[in-house]
Amino acid sequence: MATPVPTRPDRRSERRIRKSLAAELSYEDESVPKEMTFTENVSPRGVRVTTVQRWQPGTRVLLAFPENGIRSQGSVIYCRCAESGNFVLGLELPWEVQRWQMFW
Repeated sequence: MATPVPTRPDRRSERRIRKSLAAELSYEDESVPKEMTFTENVSPRGVRVTTVQRWQPGTRVLLAFPENGIRSQGSVIYCRCAESGNFVLGLELPWEVQRWQMFW
């Protein structure tokens, strides 16, 4: 069962659910190879993923979940350095995310 992630009422209005899902992350135009990644949490409007490269906020991306055949365009909201040396990205995705939860 997914565990709700506490939210900070001063910054976020939606609950996050911890969920690790295999995903492929690439630029929207797929100009570079896809990076295999995992989600850390999901919300009705987006996901947080880990990545090995730094991404600029505002960058348009393509996120795919090969196991379910789900693909969506989105944009990078934030990119932060993690203690591991990797990065965590906040991705805003279209309203479709709510429908995806039935697959998870």
